[in-house]
Amino acid sequence: MIYIFLALVAIIVVAIVASDILGSRPDKRGENPFAYEVDEYLEVDPSLVLYEETKNMKLQSYEYRGIDISGDSIFIVADNFLQVIDLSGRELANFDLPESPRNVKVMGDSVFVVYQKSVSCYDRAGELISTFTPVGDSTVLTSLAVVDAYVYAADAGNRKVHRFSRDGELLGNFGGKREADDLHGFIIPSPYFDIVNNYDDLWVVNTGMHTFENYSAEGDLRGYWENTSMSIEGFSGCCNPAHVAVLPNGNFVTSEKGLVRVKVYELSGKFKGVVAGPQKFNKEGHAPDVAVAGDGDIYALDFDRKMIRVFVEKEL
Repeated sequence: MIYIFLALVAIIVVAIVASDILGSRPDKRGENPFAYEVDEYLEVDPSLVLYEETKNMKLQSYEYRGIDISGDSIFIVADNFLQVIDLSGRELANFDLPESPRNVKVMGDSVFVVYQKSVSCYDRAGELISTFTPVGDSTVLTSLAVVDAYVYAADAGNRKVHRFSRDGELLGNFGGKREADDLHGFIIPSPYFDIVNNYDDLWVVNTGMHTFENYSAEGDLRGYWENTSMSIEGFSGCCNPAHVAVLPNGNFVTSEKGLVRVKVYELSGKFKGVVAGPQKFNKEGHAPDVAVAGDGDIYALDFDRKMIRVFVEKEL
């Protein structure tokens, strides 16, 4: 009787396993109740769209990495070169770089090129001025901001912000902290980690927390705002917003990956409106890098379509 019982149990187990395997075939699966559905968020209420696309500039088939604007010049880094074009798209200069860049930031006559593990400063003629002190093997630098006498570099690999003097000496770093008993610091799940200068204040985007955090020169938290939501007013996914720029009035321009969209927020974190909704970009595409011209026009570097797209605020 024992043997018969064990044989019956074995048959039942085999039947259950076989049924589970057959039921797991792609053509046999039912709907996943936990599926990440975004279709309902692809359309944006037209009344929320504050900008219109007025022109775009087609780029060559390179791997573009970053964009910045200074005066009437657009600075773009790609593959192993730095390109300068005017606001109409005409090339002004093109300089070779020693390795693949990750981003670019222009401040006055200084052009800072961010590489994965270091930063180099060039003049506008492409001559090397200085190379910053390396900060470690696990470093993955993603962004740079210049505030007063300091240059700050965001390091996604070490989840820290490094502070340098203008001539490249490493002065220290900080890992982000809200309160004395809060140890989470910067949560950076992927190499999207942006920092900006806004009204001579350093703002760090803690992408894993969907927060904008304002820090003193020494790395002390002075304030923050957070907005996590799948709706158009917030940020979703593992690490958003991916890229940030600042308008002349101090408002933030944000760019998101996954559900790709470009939006505007006040300095306080209040949602202002939409620059471009998901329908303007490739589905599940890359977040475009964003830069702002002196007149407030927004330039989006569309990595998927290899173009710079210009958005101008609508007239009321």
